[in-house]
Amino acid sequence: MTVFLVKGIKPSRLNVDVYRQEILNDLRAEGKVHQKELKKTTRTWQGETPKFESLIGLERGSSGSASVMTGPTGSDKAVNKWEWLNKGTRIRWALMSRDWQSKTRPRWFGSGRGAGRVIIAGRRAMTMRGIRPRPGIEARGWSDDLTKRRRRPFTRRMIGAMQRASRKAF
Repeated sequence: MTVFLVKGIKPSRLNVDVYRQEILNDLRAEGKVHQKELKKTTRTWQGETPKFESLIGLERGSSGSASVMTGPTGSDKAVNKWEWLNKGTRIRWALMSRDWQSKTRPRWFGSGRGAGRVIIAGRRAMTMRGIRPRPGIEARGWSDDLTKRRRRPFTRRMIGAMQRASRKAF
């Protein structure tokens, strides 16, 4: 007669903090990439320029979502200017010289020299002279473009973080 001995094998406890730390490290690294990319859009600006900061979100529990949001901070003037360029405007209360060339253009992460100058600025100054508002600023779409460009690398980075954590977690 053959006798079998069955003994249960208990796995060691999963160290969830290792997963959390790996994911947070990669979220911070992704935020730095976002900041570097967005900083290119204001490289040649004169005067006040916005700074770019990242907010990291990592939820505990079953949803377990991880996110990085990067945007402009600093003086209201600089942030508003960047947002107007990013999202575009319907109308513009400024009259530019004939040789005007913008420093930026849609879907391009950079900032060039530009040319020209502002002749009249402000709603009051233009209405006093009987000048109607000019066509708005064309949206540069930097934030949307950055989201599209970084979706795949972000996913790969998070998978890598999970794989590294799984090797360390036990």
